[in-house]
Order: sequence, then C-alpha cells, then structure tokens
Amino acid sequence: MASEMYTSPRFRMSVNLIGRLQQRAFILSAKHGLLSLTTQIDPYDVSLRTFDEEQLSRWQSGVVSKLKRQKRDNSVAVMLADDEYATPLDSRLKSEGFEIINPLTGLSNSARLMFLKACHHYLDRIASVGELYSIFDKLGSAGQIKTLRDALQSSLPDQGVYFFFDPKEQTRFSQTLPRLVRIGTHGVSSGSRATLRDRLRTHLGTSDGYGNHRSSVFRLHVGEALIRRDELREQYPDWGSGQNSTAAVRDKEKPLERAVSEILGSLLVCWIAVADKSAKESARSLIERLSIALFTEHLLPVEGPGSNWLGLHSKHNVIVKTGLWNLRDAGGKADVSLPRIIHTRVMKSEVGKS
Repeated sequence: MASEMYTSPRFRMSVNLIGRLQQRAFILSAKHGLLSLTTQIDPYDVSLRTFDEEQLSRWQSGVVSKLKRQKRDNSVAVMLADDEYATPLDSRLKSEGFEIINPLTGLSNSARLMFLKACHHYLDRIASVGELYSIFDKLGSAGQIKTLRDALQSSLPDQGVYFFFDPKEQTRFSQTLPRLVRIGTHGVSSGSRATLRDRLRTHLGTSDGYGNHRSSVFRLHVGEALIRRDELREQYPDWGSGQNSTAAVRDKEKPLERAVSEILGSLLVCWIAVADKSAKESARSLIERLSIALFTEHLLPVEGPGSNWLGLHSKHNVIVKTGLWNLRDAGGKADVSLPRIIHTRVMKSEVGKS
C-alpha cells in the first residue's frame, strides 16, 4: 500500500494525526499525483524538483482534478506536505473553492516535527480531560457533586482538592456536568491547619449571605468581573485594595459581596480527598497544579468559555483566555497521566469508606 512506502517520522506522525482527527488522508506523490493511503503502488524514484514548468502544471491539474472529485461543501484542505508539493497547489485549490490551511509553510524539518508533536500532545490533553470528566461523572452519580451551599451541609474530608463547575456553561466532555471553571486546594503552607471545609466556606461567604473577598481570591475575581461587566467601579472603588479595610468600606461593599455569594453558592463543586501534610510540595498542591496545567497549558484551553461567561469580563487575560478562574499555575506544563493519579486517589477514598 502507498502508506507503507513512506516511512519518515514526519510522514508517520502526519498520517497518525489525521487518523486521530478522523479525517480523510491523501498522499501527494510526484509520480502518481494524489493517492489514497491504501492504493497499491511499486517503489519509484521521482521528485518534483526535476519537473519543468509544463510537467509541474500537468501534475497540479491532475491533483486538483482528483481532489475536486473528493470535495464536499465547505471543504478544508490541510497541507502537511513539503513546501515544494503544497505551495504549487495553494492558489489552484483556492480557486476551486477549497479553504487551505498550511501550518508548516516555511518551517524547517525539525520545526515541522515539533509542530506535529505539539498537535499530538494537544490531542492527548483532550483525551485526558475526557478521562477526568468521566471520573467527575462517576462522582456525580455517587452524590459527590453538589452546589457549594449544599456541599457545606455535607460530610467533607479534612483535606482535598476541589473542582468547581458552572451550571450556565456547557461542555462537550460530559452529558451530565457543566464546564469546569475553577480548581483549588487549601492550606498548603507548612504548618497550616486549614481544612477543605474552611476554604469552601471562605469562598461561599458568611451565613448572613455576605463574605470577604480579601480572604478569597475566587471571590475577588468574580466581584471584579461583575464590576467591569456592570460598570460599578464608582460604587466599589476599593474592591481588591489591600488585605484590610475599614468597617465603612466593608459595609459599602456588602451588596457586591452578597452578589458574589449568590453566584458562587450556585456553582457545583466536586472534591477529591487527599490526606497529607501541609507543605508547598504536598500531594494536594501537586494535583491542583497539574489539574490547572492540563486545562490551560500554554494558555491554550482544550475548551473555551461560552460567550456569556462572567469571566470574560475579568481584568486578567489569563482568565479570559483559559476559561478558568485561576491565575497561579495557569499555562504550566501538562501531565496527561493526571486522570490515573486522581483515579487512584478516588479509589483509595472509596476503600476508606467501605
């Protein structure tokens, strides 16, 4: 078969990438023009570099003619071939109504390999996020995903990592859950005695419906986005200023604190029990960091926010780009083995309950 005649690492990575994307692949051959992967051919030694202008024109016409027979409405042709093969076809295919994407134009061979590896890694991230949502779905079926208000009325582990989901956001990774919008943990400073419940309570606010955004960066971000969306800066000029404030400032900020509590209280939250000592390099800190990185590596999310997501009004471009209410560790290097790490933790927790 034609696909077995070409053995370079870049060719194999290109074909595998197209297969993972479940798209149709074709080979550009100097001798045969356009080939399907399964076409039977004999070995040959022909290069476009030896073609004169007339030969090259005939080759182009033959390739375009065959592609036209494969064309569908709004067909997009992604060229992963060498420039000498892809470039001559660009204008001809565009004139036939194809949209052309040629991400490798002008790149060196090593840069082309790096690009293809990055594409495969991005697909690995997507697969890992899918695995993670499968774990969340199972936890939800077991009753371990609740609104933040209800979660604080439930039994919670002393230590863990939490994941917030916004009911107003959709995700392609789950039929039952909305999109993940924040990841966090608690008390990772050495000697800290803060519990998971303490941290979630700080995010929700006080029992009278208010709260303190100076004690919760999550509340800070949400409140700031509300200010920017609803043009409330004159009403709340001190929002986020300093770690302390006067009683007068806090009283003035109460309406906004209440609005933040309403929003956070309606979010769904899931938690993973992780019992360890409070330390910067604790298991909780590692899972939090890797989880954020999986969703935001290079600030390239695997799934963007909806057009009405409140976070789009954030003053932080990281939040706007990634769709997460997270700044620290956003954009870090992803580890696609994370779902296995979390699955192990979930299994340990289940064994501990039985």
